[in-house]
Amino acid sequence: MNYFLNKMSVLGVLILTSAFLISCTKDDSVPPPPTEGVGYSNGLFILNEGPFQSGTGTISYLNRDGSGQVGNIYQLANKLPLGNIVQSMNVDYYNGGNAFIVVNNANKIEVVNLKTFQQVETIEDITSPRYIIFTPFAEAFVSCWDNTIKVIDLDNYETVDEITVGTGPEKMLYSSLNEQIWVLNQGGFSVDSTITIINAQDHEILNILQVNAKPTGILKDKNDHVWVLCSGNGWNGFPDPDDNEGHLLCFDAESHDLLKDFPFPSTSEHPEKLVINSSGDELYYNSIDGIYKFGIADTALQTEPFIPRPYMFYGLGFDYATGFIYASDPLDYVQDGLVYRYDGNTGAAIDSIQAGIVPGEFYFTLLIVTD
Repeated sequence: MNYFLNKMSVLGVLILTSAFLISCTKDDSVPPPPTEGVGYSNGLFILNEGPFQSGTGTISYLNRDGSGQVGNIYQLANKLPLGNIVQSMNVDYYNGGNAFIVVNNANKIEVVNLKTFQQVETIEDITSPRYIIFTPFAEAFVSCWDNTIKVIDLDNYETVDEITVGTGPEKMLYSSLNEQIWVLNQGGFSVDSTITIINAQDHEILNILQVNAKPTGILKDKNDHVWVLCSGNGWNGFPDPDDNEGHLLCFDAESHDLLKDFPFPSTSEHPEKLVINSSGDELYYNSIDGIYKFGIADTALQTEPFIPRPYMFYGLGFDYATGFIYASDPLDYVQDGLVYRYDGNTGAAIDSIQAGIVPGEFYFTLLIVTD
C-alpha cells in the first residue's frame, strides 16, 4: 500500500473498459451459503483497505468466472468488522489451509477458515503488520513497520522470535530452494535500499543486499531466479530534484549475485507492484501510463505499455488459473473502487468489477479444499 497516496484525496477519472459490470452484493444481513464442499476456497479475494485511519476494511470474494460475488465476507461470517486497514492476505497451505488476514492499523492478524471465513484466532499486538508468508516448519514470518520480522508459531499463534531488519519491511519471498526468506526493506515513510535474507529454520540473517531505492516487488521465475522491482526515490506525480530512477533487478537465488539490472529511463517514473504469469516467464508491473509486460529473456525494458491507461493503477494481480490480470482503481479513496480484468496474453479488457473502498491487494486460491 502506498501510504502517501492513502493520505491524499485523489480524484480518479473513471474509465469504463468493461463489457459489463458485476455489482457488489448489498444485502449484508445473511451470508449466502458457500458452495458445498468448497466454500470460499476456490476463487479470488479483493482486499479493500477501507478509509484511511477510520472505519473498517473489507474483503470481497468472487468465483473465477466473475460470478457469485460476495462483499464483506468477514463481517458476514463473524458479525464483526474486520478493522482498519486491510493490508494483505495469505493462505497457509503447508499447515492446514487457514487464511491469514493482515490488518495494518489494527495491529493484528485475523486467522479464518478458508471455506467458511469464520474466525479461528486473532493474533494481536503485532505492530503495523504488512505481509505474511509461511514455511513448512509450522511458522509464519510477518513484516512489520517497527522494522522487524515477527516469527509466529502456528501451533499456538504466539510470537517466538523477532528479527531486526531494515526500515519499513514489506513484501517477502520464501525460497524453498535453500530455505531462505528474502525481505524487501522499502523504507516505510522514508526510503530504504536493502534486502535482508534470513535462514527460514534458525532465523539467522545470512546476507544484506544493497539495491536501488524502495524495493517494492519480489518473485521467482521458472528458472528459480529472483526478480526485484525497485521504485526509486520519489512519488509519481510529485517530481523532486532528489528523485532517482527505478530498477528491475534479477538475482541468483543461491549465490545472491546480481545477474541483470534494468534501469528505468526517467527519474519521474516510479513503477510499483510486480506479478508473474503462470508459466513463470513474463512479468507485469504498474507504471504511470498503464501496465507493462517484461519477458525474463528480454534484453531491455518495454517502452510502451502492454495495457495503456492515462494514469496509474493502484493494485495488481495475476490469476494463474485463468491467465487474467486484475488491476484496481480506488477512485477518490472514499467511494467504492473498481477492479478491471484483462487477458494476460493479449491485454484485451474483459470486464470490470465493483469492489469496496480502496481495493489494494488480491489473493487467488491455489486449490480446492474439500474436507
